[in-house]
Amino acid sequence: MRMKSFHLLGLIALAAATLHSQPANGAVYWSTVPPDCTSLAGESPVAIANSSGKTVGYSCYVSGTFVWLAAGGGWSSAIRVAAPASAAIGVDYTFYDASGHNLNLDTTIGSGSSTTSGNDVNFALSPNQPAEIGLLGATSDAPRYGSTATGSVYAVFYCPDATTCGNVVPQLLYSALPATPWALSVPISWDTELWTQWSAEGIDDGGPHRVSLVIYNEDINATSYTVRVYDSTGSLAGTGTTPLIPPLQPLGNGSFGEGGTYGALLSDVISTRLPAGVFKVLVDGGSKYSAVEALQFNGLSATALQVGYDSAPGSGSRAASVERMNIRSARVASTLKQVCSALEK
Repeated sequence: MRMKSFHLLGLIALAAATLHSQPANGAVYWSTVPPDCTSLAGESPVAIANSSGKTVGYSCYVSGTFVWLAAGGGWSSAIRVAAPASAAIGVDYTFYDASGHNLNLDTTIGSGSSTTSGNDVNFALSPNQPAEIGLLGATSDAPRYGSTATGSVYAVFYCPDATTCGNVVPQLLYSALPATPWALSVPISWDTELWTQWSAEGIDDGGPHRVSLVIYNEDINATSYTVRVYDSTGSLAGTGTTPLIPPLQPLGNGSFGEGGTYGALLSDVISTRLPAGVFKVLVDGGSKYSAVEALQFNGLSATALQVGYDSAPGSGSRAASVERMNIRSARVASTLKQVCSALEK
């Protein structure tokens, strides 16, 4: 499990220099002296240990959540990342179900590789080395994977310096091939980029053009989110609420793990007829933090929509002035753990 440590006031996380057990061979993604990680939202480096528990160095890190995975039942997901040219990186992916509990998935690394099972995948990448992790479906559903496993992926990337971490750009790709031609890529929701209101623009005519939403709860309380739709004149055209989405899972000692995630067609949330043409959809969590993903399906094609910071209707707040406060939800290993094994080139 990973941990989130929060100041309850403002939900700003406490950084912790916890020891991480690492192999001391292969790609070296740590520095022998603590690097300056302060440009990463004031972060402190974490200590890196070998399999014997001896500290071999220190790493900066960046972390975030892919808020929705779909694996099995005709869908597959893949996560791609490459180490920047500047240095090696360590990679750790952990899988959770829609309630924020551990999810065991069958995965592959690269083409033609053997299948592994578990709720965690970790490895190290040399400079410029890419990797793709394929998510096949729930281990309990093998080998046919007839049902679609959904949930989230928590990702941590360890680097010997802040610049390298700042240049890590992972992506998750959904595919429904060959049954349907949908294949689309979505970005990660970094822990430094959480907010309370989000908006996107889409078209949903109930036919070939459909919009779907994913809302990931980044709060310590179960939360129901208000979804509003505005038509082409800016007038409110419909309002709906989501079911309660499970909160961050408590791990003890004031720390929290993964939250719940909810995915649905927009028309499942808004019961009234959606407006014709392009409209704005606003996801409002009140004071509760979240990450939001919006997808546009257009018959034989699909794409991820741009989702931006917004503010609640009628509020006097200016989201633009605080949207980059770098609200950090730092998660660190609660026990010694070998995170990143070397990937063969």
